Amino acid sequence: MEASGRSDRLTRAGSRAAERLWPTAKMLARPLGLYLASRVVVYVAIGVVIMLHVGISTQHFTGPWPASSPGRPLFEALGTWDGGWYMRIATHGYTTAMHPPSSFTASTAFLPVLPVLLRISQFVSGLAILQAAVLTSFLIGAVASICVWLFVRHLTDTPTADRGTALWCFFPGAVTLSLVYTEGLLVVFAVVCLFALMRGRWLLAGIAAAGASATAPEGLALFACCAWAAGAAILAKRAEPPLAVGRHLAVSGDGTTSTMPASRWRRWSTTTSPLLAPLLAPMGWLVYQAYLWRRTGDLTFWYQVEKRFFNGGFHPWAVTGHLEQQAINQPGVPSFVIPTLGLLVLAAAAVALWLWKPPAVVTIYAAVTMALVLSSGVLGARPRFFIAAFPFVVALARPVRGPAFHALLGVCAGALGLLTLILVSFINLHLAFTP
Repeated sequence: MEASGRSDRLTRAGSRAAERLWPTAKMLARPLGLYLASRVVVYVAIGVVIMLHVGISTQHFTGPWPASSPGRPLFEALGTWDGGWYMRIATHGYTTAMHPPSSFTASTAFLPVLPVLLRISQFVSGLAILQAAVLTSFLIGAVASICVWLFVRHLTDTPTADRGTALWCFFPGAVTLSLVYTEGLLVVFAVVCLFALMRGRWLLAGIAAAGASATAPEGLALFACCAWAAGAAILAKRAEPPLAVGRHLAVSGDGTTSTMPASRWRRWSTTTSPLLAPLLAPMGWLVYQAYLWRRTGDLTFWYQVEKRFFNGGFHPWAVTGHLEQQAINQPGVPSFVIPTLGLLVLAAAAVALWLWKPPAVVTIYAAVTMALVLSSGVLGARPRFFIAAFPFVVALARPVRGPAFHALLGVCAGALGLLTLILVSFINLHLAFTP
């Protein structure tokens, strides 16, 4: 009898799971379909470059990834630029010698989470590092598109989630979801962290933020989100009557209720546990800096590498003034024109985000992410940073409907294809454009 009852329960549980599986699959097919359609645009653009026999198709990529892992032109195109550094780190680790300086010392500018995932992917799949890295990036992009869709649907509704995810997938910077870059992984961590903050899951939020801070410097924006949410939660608890924080209800056998002192753990968890999130949030970044300090004896090693090899550092004027001047003087150079256009898009997106008024942590994440980008180095408001700061893209899509949205999506799809052509063509050093 017991075995039969257990079998019936398992059968009913399996039936319920099967009933939920199909609706869930149909739901997730929406963002996945949008993501796959956008990848077609990227692959067709790379195919055009290969057919024209220009850029990456003329020779094997000569970047810093291992020379023993050549691939077909499509894979080599998807492994260009920063992807070469991530693959080198996954294969050989970090090079930290600065005396004498080495060109490969620049590897320490790239944070460790993505290289670790690439190493695991290569070990599990048995593929060469290039193929494993491209496959991993493709899958991360798919997961990120699902995360964006679920998050926007939670904040708004299904039609808005569809439009926001569509614009995000086809936004010009979304080419990096196919390249070996960190934007997709950063978005996954960000969505998990923001979800957790809005539900008061402080430990999960802190862990996700720590993962983001060890993925890309922009991940430190989640520290600001965690600090804001924790501060708001603590202030709200302190504003409650003391009875609500220090005591709890006890129900006696006859149904009457009385108050009893809450346990010390309960009082701590309700008033202090929010601090877990901001305490954990920067740990990924800090642990990596401690690792470099231990290896080199220089606490500022990462910053010095950024300045020496990538023109990094704190230079807000370089993106708010210098690039615009250069774009006017040299309108044919993508590295000046594209970030300048990005600033105009950012201004429109900021207005749209202000009109939307999502939860404060969402606005903080988008704003601080872009502030970090604009205040460092000379990259400027490049399209890929809008992929990381995804609330800006969603804010642009939210109020646009019908034919107007289809026109906007078409423009973005065309720009995505054009940017992909520019990235992989490498016409010459003067016109080359890094993502």
